[in-house]
Amino acid sequence: MKTQEQIMKVLEKAYEDSRFVLVGEQLRTRELPSDMFARYKEATGGRLPAVLGIDLACYGFDLMTVEIGSERWNTLLDEVTAFAEKGGIVTMSSHWCNPTHKPEYGDRCRGLFGDGTAKYWEELLTEGSEINKKFKEELIADGRFMKELSDRGVTVLWRPLHEANGSWFWFTAKSGPTGEWIEADYLIRLWKYIYNLYVNEMKIENLIWVYGPNNGGGSIKDALYYYPGDEYVDIVGVDWYTGGKCEIMNEYHSYDHIMSLGKPCAMTEFGPGGNIRVPRGAPVCEQEKLFSAVDMLELYKSLLRRGLKISYVLTWTPGYGAIYSLGKAKEAMDDGFFYDLEKLNTIYD
Repeated sequence: MKTQEQIMKVLEKAYEDSRFVLVGEQLRTRELPSDMFARYKEATGGRLPAVLGIDLACYGFDLMTVEIGSERWNTLLDEVTAFAEKGGIVTMSSHWCNPTHKPEYGDRCRGLFGDGTAKYWEELLTEGSEINKKFKEELIADGRFMKELSDRGVTVLWRPLHEANGSWFWFTAKSGPTGEWIEADYLIRLWKYIYNLYVNEMKIENLIWVYGPNNGGGSIKDALYYYPGDEYVDIVGVDWYTGGKCEIMNEYHSYDHIMSLGKPCAMTEFGPGGNIRVPRGAPVCEQEKLFSAVDMLELYKSLLRRGLKISYVLTWTPGYGAIYSLGKAKEAMDDGFFYDLEKLNTIYD
């Protein structure tokens, strides 16, 4: 099992080396790692990703519906542990349920937070309030899962409040089209609240804290909008859904701002977007025509040639960028630029 120190060192090595990028894959809703690994191996010629991405909420394990200590709970723990024992890096996020959720909001992690105004953030951050208790219940469930991994020696790259400089989740700077933009201080306070709960109260010792905003631009706030401070963050990155160009180097300079923090940086989510992404469920051959894994490979090579540093890229689920759903996955992995689990193990000390 690799320690936090070993994983941080290998991420730093990957970040400073322009010859390769570690490649990871996100699990889709309610699947086991073994399910995804089977598809990944088939598409890439028997390989496994270097990084395993897991959502603990409604777009992943959905821990609030899994009884602690149940057979499924333990199976999830066992499979994540087995991947870590092979040298794999584990990263986790959580699309928490809106504590003021209403059926018309659709996905549980979306919709207005209360009435979309800052007063609900004050209640969220008030210990013992109804909203706080509901949210904290999910935080504790996530924390229990990560604490059990910690007890097994598994390190987790924990990425809370991802994309919180946007306007599409309840916990983002704006919780919907009729909500108001809230002050960054509320998000920073929430980050510190979660940090204190996990580190000081629950004594979870296996976490590497990842700050992962969305690639800024247009109506999206700057990538550093809710950065909580160096003492609360270990590595940084951005979520980027590309139109096939180098938007990451646009006039908003999101990645430049992230790199200026002096920490290892990553593409914490990546996939095709806009008119180069086919609808979910479309055959791989259709996606391949628009943006394939080889196109992704060439895009990342060009970014490093232009001076960006990238430790890893985490492709999202089928329909949103999973490398096995892009087409030409084996061809891209055969190139050697994207490091899989086997190659990751060659760069540990």
